Amino acid sequence: MLFCLAAVFGCEEQEKFGIAESSKGVNFRMIPNAGSFNLADANPEVTFTMYSETSNIKNVTVVVELFQFLSNETTDRFTLAEIDGADIKNDGTTKVTLSLQDFTDAVDVDPTTLGGGDVFSIYNVVELENGNVYPDTLVFGGNPYINAENAFFTSGNTTSFTGQLNFPMVCSVSSPFTGNYTVTDDCDLFHGTAVLTAVAGNPTQRDFGAGWDTFPGIGFTMDLTCGRVFVANQSIGLGCGGGSNVNVVTSSIDDLGPGGYDDLDDSEFVVNVYYSNPACFGGFDCTLTFTKQ
Repeated sequence: MLFCLAAVFGCEEQEKFGIAESSKGVNFRMIPNAGSFNLADANPEVTFTMYSETSNIKNVTVVVELFQFLSNETTDRFTLAEIDGADIKNDGTTKVTLSLQDFTDAVDVDPTTLGGGDVFSIYNVVELENGNVYPDTLVFGGNPYINAENAFFTSGNTTSFTGQLNFPMVCSVSSPFTGNYTVTDDCDLFHGTAVLTAVAGNPTQRDFGAGWDTFPGIGFTMDLTCGRVFVANQSIGLGCGGGSNVNVVTSSIDDLGPGGYDDLDDSEFVVNVYYSNPACFGGFDCTLTFTKQ
């Protein structure tokens, strides 16, 4: 009998805190028609299409911050747009268009100071009619505001919720920056002729292969971005065994910073890299100069 009573009370407690007492979550998706801002355009825009099956959204606040590469700093987050929940449908008809000027006005930055490596990030904050806010931690003007009710919720993107979108600054590349280049290296590692080729599907990327110390055909992929040359962290095909690869990456802004190029003249450009595996080979910066043959 005691066992039966325990089972009855257990079921009652489970029901009390179970599905019947829970509230539905929220879904909200925001799909942009572009993933970057091209600084070569007069005033580039991005159009967002929004979808939601949640019927009790009160409003969506879109907040924005700017990471500035040269200062290695991120601005506070500011309101970029407010969207009335009653206007949000799930049929693709809910759209909002925002320009680069709207982004820079929100963070109070002169658009002419933007350059390669700068990235705008936007975050969606959804408030329901019952007062719940998603995600649960917000930052405005450097001050955090926490809604402990929804601490399980993260701000990352999922198939049902777009928490964050990033928009890096890009520029069209006018000159070819392809063909045979003589590469010199102040570390005396890369040498000889480097054959530069465009990366399919990415008009701003170039890759190459050249001599590296006593090894032939070593190289990496670089991004030509608004006068600056960036190198994403990547292996150059060398290592010390046991999975310890030798990687290269853009030199820190506190050291050499990114390399540079003239968009109208591809006769010479500079790439600054850091070898990021001192336990194997690295821990230092090198400047590579590419001169067209």
